[in-house]
Amino acid sequence: MKNRLILTLAIFCLFISSTLAQSGIMKSFYPDGVPRSEISYVNDILDGLALFYYPNGNLKSEKNYSKGKLNGFVREYFDNGLLKEEYFLRDGVKDGSYRGYYDNGALKELVIFEKGIQVKKDSFKYDPAYAAPIEAYQAGNRQQQVFNKRKTILICDVEICPVPVGGLNSIQENLVYPEHALLYGLEGTVTLIATINEKGEVIASEIVKGIGLGCDEAAQDAVKKTQFIPGQNFGKVVESKVTLNIEFKIFDRSLIQSNNVNNGNQLQETKSKNEQKIISKPVNVLSIKCEEQVCPRPIGGVDVIIENFEIPQVAKRLKVKGEIIIEALVDKFGIVRDTKVIKGVGYGCEESLESAIFKTKFVSAKNGGVDVDSKITVNYTLSLD
Repeated sequence: MKNRLILTLAIFCLFISSTLAQSGIMKSFYPDGVPRSEISYVNDILDGLALFYYPNGNLKSEKNYSKGKLNGFVREYFDNGLLKEEYFLRDGVKDGSYRGYYDNGALKELVIFEKGIQVKKDSFKYDPAYAAPIEAYQAGNRQQQVFNKRKTILICDVEICPVPVGGLNSIQENLVYPEHALLYGLEGTVTLIATINEKGEVIASEIVKGIGLGCDEAAQDAVKKTQFIPGQNFGKVVESKVTLNIEFKIFDRSLIQSNNVNNGNQLQETKSKNEQKIISKPVNVLSIKCEEQVCPRPIGGVDVIIENFEIPQVAKRLKVKGEIIIEALVDKFGIVRDTKVIKGVGYGCEESLESAIFKTKFVSAKNGGVDVDSKITVNYTLSLD
């Protein structure tokens, strides 16, 4: 009787386990709704295609799994959509050709593997003059899909508008705030029409609405430095014109020079102080809270997270400051499983901090001396003064 009861309980537990096991495509998203990952599971085991994305929406990597093991092609991409590396795995072992690429799309190395053993390798020098064809962006660049999902409206003269390969934020990252506009507190939006050729290059731009003090020229220069996916008509790549709005916004009000100060020495003194501020190190305060008896702690301390936190260039340039709050789920093994933005400052800072947290290995939380899963709140005060 006892054995029969044990057998019945075992069958019941097995049934419950198989019922609750995950199967299908599991999706996760960045706070702005852009996909973070799409991973295929069968009974809680990786099986099928797994896709991972950059915060700008472009494909970061694609991997094929079979019963938990990597099987098939693995492709890694740069954040503009160009292929970074490509190789084939058979039961987790490299087999066949491996191709690595420079960030401009040129071939960097070609390696031949036979059942995990390298048998040949050829390396190629970097060619700064090489320009990747538009077709090279098609596999990894998802900006058209991102624009459609966000319902971003672009005004252009073709059926499919040209879009920056790294998204609209890539234009802002190329933007240099003019000195006099910064000193006198000028903010606003410059509207221009850019002409994009069949190679995705900006060949001309015309200011439609300007704000002066060098901002119009700075906006044109930022757009000119940006690579585009060219526009299309009836499936054919064509030269096109697109209207773009470039925002100028000052986050550090201390950099503004009062309009009633016109003394040359005072202006020079202010300029010197500003230059010192620009080169100074950011002041960052990070704290971690939880509801467990002992909170998870980063191995190496909170400085590890700060070191992994790569502040976006546009945030540095605009002197972005404020509080970032991230909720993170740390399992009983000290691995970060999920994150959620509670409060942010924009310009990619939240996504970068999430990435830093994901990279960090923790000592797990404890309740009654037992390792447990924990939801932590990470508060980060960012100041670039």
